[in-house]
Amino acid sequence: MGHIYTTIKISNMERSKVTEVQALADTGATLTVIPQAIAQELELGEVSTEMVKTGAGKIELKRSSARISIDGKEAVQDVLISDFIDRVLLGVVTLETLALSLDPLTGELKKEMLLLY
Repeated sequence: MGHIYTTIKISNMERSKVTEVQALADTGATLTVIPQAIAQELELGEVSTEMVKTGAGKIELKRSSARISIDGKEAVQDVLISDFIDRVLLGVVTLETLALSLDPLTGELKKEMLLLY
């Protein structure tokens, strides 16, 4: 299947700062992870810190909120801020909130229906 990238918009809660980036859809990430440089550009404030498991072990990351838009659909999401990644990792909570899934045949995101059961 390979890696699946998609163009997304991320903005602060006030929508006063917005950026468009290529994000890697990461079904191994619970929350969306944003590089520190982008978080600073968007002036995302730290809400708390979280211990998270990574392939390299446990680390502590800052937690914030941001508006994430994909193909015209927008949701307010909790995000993690990392100073060691160089790209946005689009987590499964964001994908599910926006009713999107990964299509392994096309290598693209596809629209889904939200589940209520």
